[in-house]
Amino acid sequence: MARPVTLHDVARRAGVGKSTVSNVLSRSGRVSEATRERVRAAMEELGYVPNRAARQLRGGRTGIVGVYVPGVPSTSEFYMRFVFGIMERAAARDRDVTILTASEHRSPRTLDGVIVADPHRDDEFVPVLMRGGMPVVCFERPPAGMHPDVVLWADHHRALTGLLDRMAEVGARRPALVVPPETGDWAAQLAAGHRDWCARHGVAPVVAHHPWVPSPSEVSRAVERVLAVPGVDALVCASVDTAPTAVQVLHRLGHPVGRDVLVASATESSALRLGQPPVTALDLSPLDAGRRCADLLDDLIGGGPGGVYEHPVHLWWRDSTRGSPPVTGSSVPGSPPSGRPLPPG
Repeated sequence: MARPVTLHDVARRAGVGKSTVSNVLSRSGRVSEATRERVRAAMEELGYVPNRAARQLRGGRTGIVGVYVPGVPSTSEFYMRFVFGIMERAAARDRDVTILTASEHRSPRTLDGVIVADPHRDDEFVPVLMRGGMPVVCFERPPAGMHPDVVLWADHHRALTGLLDRMAEVGARRPALVVPPETGDWAAQLAAGHRDWCARHGVAPVVAHHPWVPSPSEVSRAVERVLAVPGVDALVCASVDTAPTAVQVLHRLGHPVGRDVLVASATESSALRLGQPPVTALDLSPLDAGRRCADLLDDLIGGGPGGVYEHPVHLWWRDSTRGSPPVTGSSVPGSPPSGRPLPPG
């Protein structure tokens, strides 16, 4: 029976040292792309099958990365797509993904790195992960005093004010905001953007809060509270899938959506696309965000630098804000066409 192909065989065929082959396999070290391609070609030609366990042992790695999302909204469509994006990239790199919970007893030393989504200031598990001694990528900016290696964030303040400007172009004069508690950067930016827009236009802000995962009745009460304020003619629902409930309330109260009251969502979902009417939404492209976080974590694990990067937000203009529509799928004004690196700070 033929003996297994070894690392030495691959190195000899590619004309490089064994350490170079090891660096290509572990995606570490400084190896030119041409050399990497030559090593990969030699592995394919010889039929070399890497021994994953041995490689991880030599590199001091486990082949496992963790993902931590806010405890309550972790079943939402947004976070499902975000995690799928991470898993897609991890599978391509022969890594496993484990979903972490606040009751997780796994030692950080058993993970190669972790991705933390929208960390909240009142979540006691987030500081534990930050101090775990492993590479950390945060999707959305962390609370004050926490310092992950990499931050991928979106400018929700700019996105919301851009959305409100568009709504004003088709007649909105006093838009209200329905939002969960401002314990994370996403909700805090939306609330600040709404306040700043209202101040700029000389109107008092109208805001109603609901729990992070509200029941339909809690959303209904929040919507009814803001609609009871004189002059409210537009509504932005922050959390995923709260806008459809708002549309139902407006129908019940006899307010035609898109004419008497404009409705938009700060989070995209299939329910908004398929609803009657379809609802205008800001879209973070969670699948792409998950992929980018996985790529940034992979760079960190391989010894790459940290940094702060911006992720784009797109606006989908639909019938719930009918009027003179902007170009469908355009980026919010000022949002980069692709997430470009920004200086830390």
